[in-house]
Amino acid sequence: MGKFRESQTAKNLLISFSLEAQARTRYNFFAQKARDEGYMQIAGIFDETAAQEYEHALRFFKFFNGGDLETTWSFPAGVIRDTRANLISAAELELSVHSRIYPGFARIAEKEGFQRAADTLNAISVSEVQHEKMYRQLAANIASDRAFAREEEKSWRCLSCGYIHKGKEAPDKCPACVKPANYFELLCENW
Repeated sequence: MGKFRESQTAKNLLISFSLEAQARTRYNFFAQKARDEGYMQIAGIFDETAAQEYEHALRFFKFFNGGDLETTWSFPAGVIRDTRANLISAAELELSVHSRIYPGFARIAEKEGFQRAADTLNAISVSEVQHEKMYRQLAANIASDRAFAREEEKSWRCLSCGYIHKGKEAPDKCPACVKPANYFELLCENW
């Protein structure tokens, strides 16, 4: 096993840190756009995912003990579009990370004898799979006008005050706090 700081694994972990830090910021940008468009639940999901990406970045950051390390990587130069397009963009980024980038980095880490790094990359990939699925489902909901309506009666929760409404769609406004329909989310069946 070679010295960690001179390894390709160290460079890959620095790239992974940068990918996660950029994803966090990108998702915060996308959250603001979703709020501007009235998708409060999606804004919250982007912010929640940004916090998860922060945790991933922190995990990669902790592999280092200061100093400088140089590496290069091509990072996506983002564009903030409408919320549906941002969801698709985020899903594509997550797909690339969990299906190609991190598995490749994990294989290199194993080959170089850095099992903890490989295990970390593989564990974080599990989260990225879920992020991709969630973003694709939310984009599909917008595309099919299902963000605030369903074919059958459901429970909808106001994100502002917690009021629960039963119906095929969110109410025009919350009877409790008078926030508009875009403050409602589907209530999870298990709650």
